[in-house]
Amino acid sequence: MNEKVKAAMERLEQGLETLLDTEEWRKFLQFQATFHRYSFANTLLISIQQPNATWVAGYNRWKALGRFVKKGEHGIEIFAPLLKKKTNKADPTREESDETPQEEENKRILYGYRVVYVFDVSQTDGKPLPSVESPKILTGESHLYTKLQQACPFPVDEVGSLGGANGKFNLFTHQIEIVHALPVAHKAKTLIHEWAHGLLHSNGPVDAMRKPLIELEAESTAFVVGQVLGLDTSEYSFGYITGWSGKEAVNALKACGTRIQQAANSILMALEETQDLRKAI
Repeated sequence: MNEKVKAAMERLEQGLETLLDTEEWRKFLQFQATFHRYSFANTLLISIQQPNATWVAGYNRWKALGRFVKKGEHGIEIFAPLLKKKTNKADPTREESDETPQEEENKRILYGYRVVYVFDVSQTDGKPLPSVESPKILTGESHLYTKLQQACPFPVDEVGSLGGANGKFNLFTHQIEIVHALPVAHKAKTLIHEWAHGLLHSNGPVDAMRKPLIELEAESTAFVVGQVLGLDTSEYSFGYITGWSGKEAVNALKACGTRIQQAANSILMALEETQDLRKAI
């Protein structure tokens, strides 16, 4: 089984590399790189005020991109640093600096913060932005879903809606929820994804800055387990992972490889044990 897991990991890495090398994704990532990376505090503020925010920028930045904030939209409040030029008064005790006079002249120091407003792309209209095809929902039946439910150590419930998500692992109750309307094959993939969250990320609240890595680990586990069991999730998994991790997807996958393989092996062993128990009965 371990060899199959390793082979699935290799296929996942190759698939991500191939996807990221397409012209469509190159343009998308180049565009994505032009957006400011916000601090943890500001990322948290954005997620509280606009939970579904994707691309966030100030009014003038959107204007430069050929887009304009829709009438009546309210800005998202974040903090911007207040900086001033550093003034070096003559100080005979000051140590020698390696900086040139010009570098010292240009140095600025933080003296406070002010509130500024940014807007999500959904709050704007105008020039079309580069885009990539959304991950495709898996269709069809799968005998795996029932087996996964039986083997999963976490309670599994189906619900009507999860605010746009397909599944959820509850950090407080350790319960998995899956959207009832999904095709059975996609329910199976989603259950593996949420099961992986339970194994790897259930020790406390999710750090917003680590969210891309967390989603990469869970979806990679879903892909690997699916490959071993004959469920090909590549049409969804590749796009989902690159959507979260961008050009860093392959490097992140390599860095997290051991954790992903351990989670995949844990799920596969649970399935085997359940099947062995049923045979014994």
